[in-house]
Amino acid sequence: MKKYYVIYCIVVILSISFLSGCINPQVTDYFNSYYEADENTHLQVSTINGQIEIYNWEGDNISFNAVKKSSFGREELDKIDINVIQNEGYIEIETTYNGDRSSLPSVDMNIKVPEYVYVESATTSNGAIQITGTKGDIIASSSNGAIIIEDVIGYVTATTSNGRIDVKGTTGIKNLKTSNLGITAEIYDFQENISISSSNGGINIYLNPLLNATIEMTTSNGQISINELSLNMTISEDKYKVGNLGQGGNKIDISTSNGNIRLNKLE
Repeated sequence: MKKYYVIYCIVVILSISFLSGCINPQVTDYFNSYYEADENTHLQVSTINGQIEIYNWEGDNISFNAVKKSSFGREELDKIDINVIQNEGYIEIETTYNGDRSSLPSVDMNIKVPEYVYVESATTSNGAIQITGTKGDIIASSSNGAIIIEDVIGYVTATTSNGRIDVKGTTGIKNLKTSNLGITAEIYDFQENISISSSNGGINIYLNPLLNATIEMTTSNGQISINELSLNMTISEDKYKVGNLGQGGNKIDISTSNGNIRLNKLE
């Protein structure tokens, strides 16, 4: 019995050694730079397979830090380019990949901006987005990751295919959409018809009671509750409700195919 055990251990050790030789260690590169900015500067950011963090600071320029990572060696890492395009009034930071692997390397971005810089967009193909304390009508998009936006002077649009969305303390919102997980949002204001939707998750909305809006709520599998808001209901069914806040007006369409909808008074 001991003989078989020793042979088994030798086989395991040899297998681990063989596999270790076949798998490349993770390779990491760092990118750090600063860019001049003023009150007319607009910022657009996009990356692949990584997270984006944007927040304000007291500096008078844009601080940009990125971490590139690959599990397929230096050669694969070198196929990632970080391009910074500066035109009059615009700074565009873009990541491109020139390889052919389906499993992409990653680029995480951390960006600090003066409070007067206008943040236009943040896009990643696979990762979370967090934006705090900035200015601008932001369009945030991820194909797989959470989107968290707080304390932004502007109207927010957020879309992700697999992640939660949290929007708090912004001037207002436009459209919010996720195909999986929930949405929590504070709506201080909105300018036109907007849609808030999840394919599979609950939706928790805090709404300014002073707004004039027509609110339509639909869930295929869940409950709809209205807390401390006075709505003039025109349709009130278990899975479908329509009501007017104030004098009514532009529509807020809230829908989920699988989850509860909670409409709350924003204090």
